Amino acid sequence: MEFGVTVPNLGGIASTETLAQMAVRIEELGFDAVFVSDHVVMPTTVTSRYPYGSSGVIGVGADEDVFEPFTVLAYLAGMTSRVRLGVSVMVLPYRHPVLNAKMLATLDVLSGGRLIAGVGVGWMKEEFEALDADYDHRGAVTDEHIQVLTALWTQEEPHFAGRHYRIEGVRSLPRPLQRPRPPIWVGGNTRPALRRAALLGDGWHAVRMTPAQLASQCETLRRLREEHGVASQGFRVSVRSSLRVTDAPLAEGRTPLSGTPEQLLADVRAYRDAGADYMVVGVSGSSLEETMGHLERFASDVLPAARGV
Repeated sequence: MEFGVTVPNLGGIASTETLAQMAVRIEELGFDAVFVSDHVVMPTTVTSRYPYGSSGVIGVGADEDVFEPFTVLAYLAGMTSRVRLGVSVMVLPYRHPVLNAKMLATLDVLSGGRLIAGVGVGWMKEEFEALDADYDHRGAVTDEHIQVLTALWTQEEPHFAGRHYRIEGVRSLPRPLQRPRPPIWVGGNTRPALRRAALLGDGWHAVRMTPAQLASQCETLRRLREEHGVASQGFRVSVRSSLRVTDAPLAEGRTPLSGTPEQLLADVRAYRDAGADYMVVGVSGSSLEETMGHLERFASDVLPAARGV
């Protein structure tokens, strides 16, 4: 198992100092990657339902800072040397694929080949409208988008002709350092997202799933790749979850990755058995000290044993 950490580039304790201090310390603690989230603007009124929380409401307000993810990752690349740099996840329809190909390739080169390109279709209709992006066809746009990225990164004479994008007569250099391309982890818990991950991605990035839910979806992924003759070698399954370390055991029915170190290690084993080989954890602390306290305890009391899971 490998372990990444989301750093707060939006809302809450997001700040220049927080991002820098967390990234450096996360690397020192032995984690494998830092991840950021992707939002550009936060609408003053949001009626779209947030799909990854029981309340259906995103926990970031329009009056809070939202740091642009790729600028943040470039900033953190210069402060770190080992950790991978990921997006959980990049909303592909927000930007043109040629621009995305250039930004991601540049980041991979400048970081020495450390990019993990988490991608997804997005969910907030109001943000799509602010960016003049295509909300209604975002699934088809995302499928083509991944193919355009691959063409620009891997082909001598890039060419793609689809319904939404046509690419020919251009090259996008430098190419990423990672070959044939930086890993593309497709995010989302829906059946279309699973299909997209299975057929177009190098991995699937699940969000806030229980081990039992993950096991069922991993079986669907396996079957999809088998039916379409796609090799599973090298395909990664990652899951993003909130982390909370406690002194006293939590009762049955607790949220996975909340509890004592012993409970957390049991959760990691359950996720491993369900098919995950990568975990991305995040802490919603009210301060940098509180946030890092949970990560420090996880690194000291769980991570050494979890490495061997």
